[in-house]
Amino acid sequence: MLLTRRRRMPPPPATIALNSVSMHLKPTNSNSTPVGILFAVLLTLACLSQVQAAIDESISEHEGKSVVIPCPVNKDKCGNLHSINWFKGDDRIAAMLLGDSNVTSVSDEFANRVRVEQSPYRLVIKDLKISDEDIYLCDTTFLIPIETCDNFNGYRVELNVLVPPSEVVILDEKGAHIENGSIIGPMQERQTLKVTCEVRKTRPQPQVGWWRGNKRLMTHSASYLETDGLFTASLELTIELSRDDLAHDIECRVESAALPHKVTNKFRVDLQVRPTRISINGVEHHTVQGSKVVLTCDIHGARPAVNLTWYNSTNIISPEENELTEIRTKAFEKGDGTYNTQSELIFNATRFENDMVFRCDAENVVLQINREKPFTSSLTLEVLYPPVVKVSPPEITVNTSDTVLLNCEYVANPASLTQVVWYRNGDLVNVNDTERYEGGNSENVALVLRSTDKEDVGNYTCQLSNAIGKGISEQQIDLDVQFVPIVEVLMIPEGPVKESDESNVTLYCNILDANPAVLTKVRWYANASLLKELPDCEETKEDLCHIDPSKLLLESIGRGFFYNYSCEGYNAAGWGPRSEDKELMVHYEPGPATLTHFPLIAVKKKSVTFSCSVDDPGYPETNRFRWLRGGRGPLQDVVTKDWTVEPVGLDSRTNYSCYAFNEGGKGVMATINLEVHAPPFFIKNLVPYTGMLHTSRTANLTCRIECVPRCEITWLKGTDPIEKNDTRYFIKEKYVDASPATGDFESMLSVLHFNMSNWPNQKFDIESDSANYTCVSTGNTVGPGIKSSTYFSIEYAPENSTVSEEVVYVQEGTISGRVICNAKANPSAHYNWIFNNTKLGQDQALIINTPMTRNHTGIYTCVASNKHGKSMAETFIDVQFKPRCEIERHEIDDQDTLICTAFGNPVESDFSWSIKAENDSAEWLGNGERQGFKDKSFYVLDVGYAIARTYRCIANNTVGPGTFCEIEVAASSPLYVWWQEQLAWWQRWDKTTLIILVASILALLLAVIIICCIIICICRRRRRQDKLQDKSSSLADPLTEPGEYENLPFHGLQTAPNKPLSGLEFDDELIYADLDSQHYGPINYKAASVYALVKKDKKTGALNEVKN
Repeated sequence: MLLTRRRRMPPPPATIALNSVSMHLKPTNSNSTPVGILFAVLLTLACLSQVQAAIDESISEHEGKSVVIPCPVNKDKCGNLHSINWFKGDDRIAAMLLGDSNVTSVSDEFANRVRVEQSPYRLVIKDLKISDEDIYLCDTTFLIPIETCDNFNGYRVELNVLVPPSEVVILDEKGAHIENGSIIGPMQERQTLKVTCEVRKTRPQPQVGWWRGNKRLMTHSASYLETDGLFTASLELTIELSRDDLAHDIECRVESAALPHKVTNKFRVDLQVRPTRISINGVEHHTVQGSKVVLTCDIHGARPAVNLTWYNSTNIISPEENELTEIRTKAFEKGDGTYNTQSELIFNATRFENDMVFRCDAENVVLQINREKPFTSSLTLEVLYPPVVKVSPPEITVNTSDTVLLNCEYVANPASLTQVVWYRNGDLVNVNDTERYEGGNSENVALVLRSTDKEDVGNYTCQLSNAIGKGISEQQIDLDVQFVPIVEVLMIPEGPVKESDESNVTLYCNILDANPAVLTKVRWYANASLLKELPDCEETKEDLCHIDPSKLLLESIGRGFFYNYSCEGYNAAGWGPRSEDKELMVHYEPGPATLTHFPLIAVKKKSVTFSCSVDDPGYPETNRFRWLRGGRGPLQDVVTKDWTVEPVGLDSRTNYSCYAFNEGGKGVMATINLEVHAPPFFIKNLVPYTGMLHTSRTANLTCRIECVPRCEITWLKGTDPIEKNDTRYFIKEKYVDASPATGDFESMLSVLHFNMSNWPNQKFDIESDSANYTCVSTGNTVGPGIKSSTYFSIEYAPENSTVSEEVVYVQEGTISGRVICNAKANPSAHYNWIFNNTKLGQDQALIINTPMTRNHTGIYTCVASNKHGKSMAETFIDVQFKPRCEIERHEIDDQDTLICTAFGNPVESDFSWSIKAENDSAEWLGNGERQGFKDKSFYVLDVGYAIARTYRCIANNTVGPGTFCEIEVAASSPLYVWWQEQLAWWQRWDKTTLIILVASILALLLAVIIICCIIICICRRRRRQDKLQDKSSSLADPLTEPGEYENLPFHGLQTAPNKPLSGLEFDDELIYADLDSQHYGPINYKAASVYALVKKDKKTGALNEVKN
């Protein structure tokens, strides 16, 4: 029975390459067996190349469910089925043997979950697990192969296990859950929103995206974390909120093969936005006084709704303050969640609103949070109104025949007048009487009375009209021709008067306006109370009867005369009005002063405030004080009640005095002494860095600290206190008195001395003795302790100077590389580069930015120096350049010789000789002879030459070739040329040339002999191999004679086979590793194997087959 089966390939596609094999199959007899046919079929199958395994079907199923994996079998194409093997990856998990036995086997791992079914053939897996995901192979074997069968590679099914997500959650920036369908916020536009969508415990990897409506939002790629075969996907969304997010859900959409449909989680942002626009309208052109005005302010696009404020110019309009004004505001929510706010301002127009700018300001929480200006819109209102009239003056008293002007002023919109009318006592004034009146029309509203008389006395009013209406003055002008005196009080001296002077003052009742202008009586008043009426002609007061009543004398003025004085005058018209009060000011000094200060103890560099007060302020009441310091003064720039001295210093330790003063004089002085303390403060602190030469014999550190009360000083090295028993140091201290010259208070002076006699080697160690030293003080009652540190550095001169390159090679015309100089020094060394006593630079690196010339070759010195000394290092710069040459002619060893000398760097050069022809072409003569010189080449001239020649020489070193140098050589004499021609050819050569020629001939003969020997050996060896080949092909004699193989040089390397594995199972056409047509090694392996199958008869020499 013949079986054929599907070849199982590895689950991933793979390509198998087989080398083609050349076969020679010749049947030995007509009785071919089935084994030979099977062998031929197997070899044929092995020749197939590049077989590709592919997935035939993909199946996906959820975890925990059952899945059926099919195995299609086409019996019509492939015949009857022998067996089926099921593979998961590379592992066989089930097998079925068909036929009478019909046996099914399942691996122990899948025994409880896997079964194999027939009709149709399939593999059933129940309780599906994630680990079951793999590529399954159904490998079928058929009883008899049929050429139409195409099931060579088996049937492959890719099984994918699906696990729906355990949950889909949205997390905010802090990791808190955002419920599905919830609203977050409030948030403002332009604020950044960061949320993360997590899809947890699912398989396969889900597709996650963020959406706003139908628009997908731009994000980075999702990240996936796999745990126990389940994936957790995270996708972060970072957006700047804008109006596009109003009334829109932000969705996380998840798609996966494990889900029957998309899963969506969403939320909405309670977004607050700015208004988009504002407008105000209501009055297009103008309105008329008394009309109702409605101004409407519209604000769009805000969320939340705006707060709205109305302004009239810069004043806020409030209905509570004006009952005639009304504001109506309402807000409408639109579809996108924003609000349209409308506000109406309602009022009756008056003339006061004309040309006023009405403004509407709107703002909400977004503008407030971002500190932005409110949205604003404005409108300028024009109100038309009739004239508003005012006449002046209200009263006029004139003499007869005087000209009187009656003013009439107005405001109106429009300003042009249509009518002007004047009334006296309610009767129309005939302004057309030009002899008596002037003006009173639309061009000149004022009315002029040319000459007054008794008929003009009365009350005058003015009425004006424009296109809107008319207006009449509410006031009137009272015109009178004769009137009582108008007086004022004059005071000599004018005042004020000092009480201490005890001076006299004369009061005058002066006529300002009167008809007649003579005062016959005067009443004097003090603080509006009648003081005296003059003249006083009572019998007992005869001296007051015949005096001028307009004068009043006040004697020895004191604070008791401090009144407001006025007077009344009397003339023919009667008593006039009382004059305005005239104050007689009497100045007197303040009382004694009281002086205090805070704080009670002053602190240096802080402030102290002195306060001066008085119980009696004097008159005028004083708020001015004078201050004295240390008995000197008063200070001109301080006149206040309180005086702050800042900063307090040493000169503040003195007495302070103050007194109050005014125009009446100064009060009694008060004096107090001030005590001043000082907190710890460095008068002399340690500098941050203190350098000390390591060989110094003396060293000390000094600090001086000002402190009142006294403080103490200690020293630290690093963080450790310097003890008094440390013999390497000793400390001197002194309490220094205050210094008025510098302003320093009492201070502690401490000096730390280094006792060098007790230091190792009586000097500092440059490596270990550098340290931080600190001067520390204790605190006192007015301040904490302080400290100052210095880094005490041990310094030394530069040493161990080195350069990065001791020799630098550079070609002429190029720029040299930099050379770095280093030296050990403290403080750090300064570097100078010197060449030929010229300073090149002051940098640590030698940098030459100009092309080098040969004159730059030499020693460059680096000088490292600091304040303690210097150290030097050298580098040599070798500037290499192309050689120039010179030719000289000399006779050397009786030979006419040209010598070419090269002058270059490097010195060693190669040379080339040539002859210059007439057409400037050159005939190369060779390199000449060096004769042990690096910079010279010798060229021996030919003996016989009939013409003059120009010989050229060019030198070449590692930099490059130089320029030609030439020499003119004259022609030889005919006699010398003839003598040279008579010599044999070998006589013309020198001894060295003859020796070289003979040695070359001998070497050539020796090489020919060696080559001949090698050819003979090779021919003999080939002849022997040909004989061996003839013996192996005829099989008449053994290939080797007894003992011959053992004597060969290959003996012992490896024993060759001398017989086949079995003479009965293989014929003589068997293919060997050494191939049939070639002979390798000391023997022919195939011939030896064949020879082993026969045996030579010693008598007859015939070969007989060996029988086993």
